[in-house]
Amino acid sequence: MTLRNAGNESAPGVEAELRSGDSRLTVPDPSATFGDIAAGASAANEDNPFVVHADASMPMETQVPCTLFVRTTDFADTTVFILSVGELRDYDPVPDGPRLPPFYWAYDDVDTAYSECPDFAWIEVSGVGTMLSLGDDQTQTITLPTDFVWQYYGQDYTQLSVCGNGFIAPGVSTVTTWTNTELPDPSMPPMVAANWDDLYPPTGGGVWYYYDGTNRRFVVEWDSVAYLSSDSMEKFEFVLYEDPAPSGDNPFEVQFLTACNVLSTTIGIQDPTLSVAIQCVFDNVYRRGVAPLAAGRVIRYTTVDPATALAEERPSRLPASGASVRAWPNPFSGSVSLACELARPGAVDLRVYDNNGRLVRTLAAGEPVTAGRRFSWDGRDETRARVSPGIYFYRLSTGTGEAWGKLVLSR
Repeated sequence: MTLRNAGNESAPGVEAELRSGDSRLTVPDPSATFGDIAAGASAANEDNPFVVHADASMPMETQVPCTLFVRTTDFADTTVFILSVGELRDYDPVPDGPRLPPFYWAYDDVDTAYSECPDFAWIEVSGVGTMLSLGDDQTQTITLPTDFVWQYYGQDYTQLSVCGNGFIAPGVSTVTTWTNTELPDPSMPPMVAANWDDLYPPTGGGVWYYYDGTNRRFVVEWDSVAYLSSDSMEKFEFVLYEDPAPSGDNPFEVQFLTACNVLSTTIGIQDPTLSVAIQCVFDNVYRRGVAPLAAGRVIRYTTVDPATALAEERPSRLPASGASVRAWPNPFSGSVSLACELARPGAVDLRVYDNNGRLVRTLAAGEPVTAGRRFSWDGRDETRARVSPGIYFYRLSTGTGEAWGKLVLSR
């Protein structure tokens, strides 16, 4: 935490104690020291952090009132604030629910801090696989290849049913509902709503399926299928992977080559009990943590949870000899401090890039820097416009190499 001395005199020997207002959030280490804080200055307890523990029974995004008791040798103050436990950010996976603990999670391609973050890689099966005979509001059942079993929420299926309206049901289903609804919906079968809407396969390239034995995956593609109510056509696909997750359940992905008219669609999954679901989007209303639909978007559904899917920090692409950057706080919402540690003084470049590799902000360009020099990024681009929350990267360039690091800008 960071404390700022808003007074006119120095605050010596600042200490603080953290208390939780919810018994499910405990504070095993409630005490921290901040040292002396001069008037108008700030200090953080990064070398002596508070330690908190959230019970697994707490639903995600539980709002917990906490109290911070601050004291110096001649002053005391109390502050009450809200701590969100398990807050879903744009770059976090989304759990199923409402029951706890979650079983399936949805990762999209902006969740780059996690090893389960998918990469968009379109698999064209139109003209390669088999075209389904789907008219308006029709569903057809396909038998999976020999020894290919789709385990979904712990149940095994050797068949899947494809509806021209943009959804897939594990096993045998004759449901053809064209009016998409919110999930979970007990009137629908267990399903993967890839892009559930009123689609019309006879217009466009049709619906195709293909078993890619080399890469052990089964693909169903809606090839430029039209919406019944408009001339827009959508090209998207469902990819089921044969190799299971540790739970035994098969991961699968939905890829969007286009996103032309996705304002009234349902995208998500629901389980065989028809009471548990992930609703990524319904009628253009997005679940927190889900990136807006766009061409080149991919969503991966898997039982691998975020605790085991956290990716290791990416190593420096070209390590700079005797140089590093220390960023704090990280994640941040206002501004982040970047301290350059150099073995010897020298000229450096320090720049911030977005998740697509585009330059966002130049903090130093050939500037002479000594060890411990600090820079600050306020979350704004070169035009001083506030950038969107998400993952960003800094690059420190010296005369001997480069060092990279990740920054997380929250709301």
